Amino acid sequence: MPSGTERIIFSERQRAMKTVRFALGSRGYDVQIGAGTVDDAAVLAAQAGLDDAGAYAVVGDRAASAAFERTVRALRATGKPVHEIGLDVSESSKSMAGLDALYGRFIDAKLDRSGVVVAVGGGVVGDLAGYAAATFVRGVRYVNIPTTLLAAVDSSVGGKTAINHARGKNLIGAIHQPSLVIVDRSTFASLPPREFVSGYGEMIKYGLALDARLWNDLLAVEPSAVGDAQIERCIALKAAIVAADERDDKGIRETLNFGHTIAHALEAATDYGYYRHGEAVVVGMRAAVHLSAMRAHCSEALAAAVDAELAAVPVPALPRIDADVIVAAVGRDKKRAGGGATRFVLLRAIGATVNDAGVDVRAVRETLAFLEAACA
Repeated sequence: MPSGTERIIFSERQRAMKTVRFALGSRGYDVQIGAGTVDDAAVLAAQAGLDDAGAYAVVGDRAASAAFERTVRALRATGKPVHEIGLDVSESSKSMAGLDALYGRFIDAKLDRSGVVVAVGGGVVGDLAGYAAATFVRGVRYVNIPTTLLAAVDSSVGGKTAINHARGKNLIGAIHQPSLVIVDRSTFASLPPREFVSGYGEMIKYGLALDARLWNDLLAVEPSAVGDAQIERCIALKAAIVAADERDDKGIRETLNFGHTIAHALEAATDYGYYRHGEAVVVGMRAAVHLSAMRAHCSEALAAAVDAELAAVPVPALPRIDADVIVAAVGRDKKRAGGGATRFVLLRAIGATVNDAGVDVRAVRETLAFLEAACA
């Protein structure tokens, strides 16, 4: 247990901590945001009802070794067994082979239903460890500690866990809510600039789709300078949507896919190796805004103004890709309407969207031609 001095330090940090509640009844949980929160993992876990854990299995990205070590050190203070599972992470880790290897580590650690999995890393670690937690011995509790800005505002919250299949990304997964999420910006300190841009791109999505004030706030800062308040706002927006549509079957949660239809197609067409996810989302939002004007959901003037702001975000130039490949990837998107049509989330105004299942192949091709000219 923490010493008297440690309790005082925790109390000081707790006063500065920002908390977002995911109100999901018995599956509800808190996201704790603030400097030093990783070092308070044991206390926060106890507050989240995890003090009955039989053991902790900490699954970490070796590239995020400092955060991994801080988490392990904090959890050892509970006196419970802490099993360290370090991974060399790549997108290929999110596979049947990666999942099977992780199950093997859980079995070696004699993890049972009382165990708690703790994911420390970016989205790949969170997705893989979360899905392993959802399915190992029919489900164990887990904690998510994202170490990238993108994971903090996106994959670490909301309960979506998944691995990839050879025919598509995130095709095998489950909704399995974490018991606790800890967001500590100090774990982002060593991120390269592109990782900050990737997270920033996802944050801009929240502003454009849901919150005009957030959009304006984000335009005023560099990607590496976003603060806890802006991170908190993104997570709070997602919490409200997840509370209304936890399983993504009511059409409400689709709002979070603004910009993602073309983004996912671009990622697939480049074998997930050219763009960071949030970079692809920036390009996908440019496509969505262009389509929004084409479909008369917003004015051409608004579309041009938004596109100018998105064009200023530093993402790689659009690579040369056969339009047929993109069109085919769009047709395979998970967000399909009845009869196989693909639903697009399009812009009505800054902070407001509309779901549109009427976008035809001609419109997609015209939009791809726009991107080729605008993003070269």
